[in-house]
Amino acid sequence: MSARRLRFTVGTLLAGLAVFSASNARAGPPFVTDDPVPTDYRNWEIYTGLTYANEGHGTVSAALPFAEFNYGALPNVQVSVSLPLQSDVSPEARRYGYGATAFGIKTRFVEESDDRPQVSFYPSVEIPSTGGHIVTLLPLWLQKSSSRWTAFGGGGLYLNAGPGERNYTFVGGALERSLSAATTIGAEVYRQGPSTPGALGVTAANVGLTARLGDFHAILFSFGRALQNSDTFSGYASYEFELGPRSAK
Repeated sequence: MSARRLRFTVGTLLAGLAVFSASNARAGPPFVTDDPVPTDYRNWEIYTGLTYANEGHGTVSAALPFAEFNYGALPNVQVSVSLPLQSDVSPEARRYGYGATAFGIKTRFVEESDDRPQVSFYPSVEIPSTGGHIVTLLPLWLQKSSSRWTAFGGGGLYLNAGPGERNYTFVGGALERSLSAATTIGAEVYRQGPSTPGALGVTAANVGLTARLGDFHAILFSFGRALQNSDTFSGYASYEFELGPRSAK
């Protein structure tokens, strides 16, 4: 993909945030790009599954399995915790064990309306289990929907102050379409800046699908690859279930 076409694709996805009118669509998983929609008050959204990234040359990393818990602690406020078992394989070594704990709080401070997107601030920290250092993400996420279409995206800054490393940025946009009440397809394009001095940023794209199994269960998956400065192929698959007053109704 040429740089001109890539800029056009990213611009088209993000421009959708400003032109779609309101609906109650949800977004986020199975994509890397997140959405601003918090879990409903006093309800749980629980995901369990796996992630996979093959960088080539015998280097593979995977969360197998991971568990993510999202809880609506207050109206428009979601608390999240992610707990993975991590597998890392390279030509030099192999490791399998508990990975990094991620903790975040998503706060929606702008509600979606006919003429504006909803907006959330979703700071999070990643705490390694052994060695390493804490990485903090400070992003803003936006979303706008119309009928069967939903566009979401945004970005932020990773604070990555470890030895020999540097802060870096993330920006992404996604577009989804509901094929039916149970099935949604979508695609995303995102770019992550270099995390070490002298490295190159990576641009990547994914396609994904969400299939709902009744009102409170779903299967989600996505796959894609880097488009620039990397040959990484990645994948995501999870099962979601919901608990709380909404499911009780």
